[in-house]
Amino acid sequence: MARRKTATVGLISELTVQINLAKDPNILVFSPLGGLGPVDIVTLNMTTGEYTAYDVKSKNYRKSDYKGKDGYNRKRTGSLIRRPRTAEQKRLKVKIIYATI
Repeated sequence: MARRKTATVGLISELTVQINLAKDPNILVFSPLGGLGPVDIVTLNMTTGEYTAYDVKSKNYRKSDYKGKDGYNRKRTGSLIRRPRTAEQKRLKVKIIYATI
């Protein structure tokens, strides 16, 4: 059941970012047909011909502190959880967008 909720939140985040990017009349927004792969959104700027690839992540915050492997207590409650790019995304120069719902 939890998996379905995270998939729904991710889809809403993607659509929100697509809407915000499409507000610019010079930008065309594309998304992959199957929804799989290292890129969530590709934009094409009609005036410059430049394309940009994006990966959309939903903003998530830490709920509690934790103890690191070195035994030190990390006070991280409320901090943003960062999601790094994969090696393939770095090669493709994909930009990450953190979306709030």
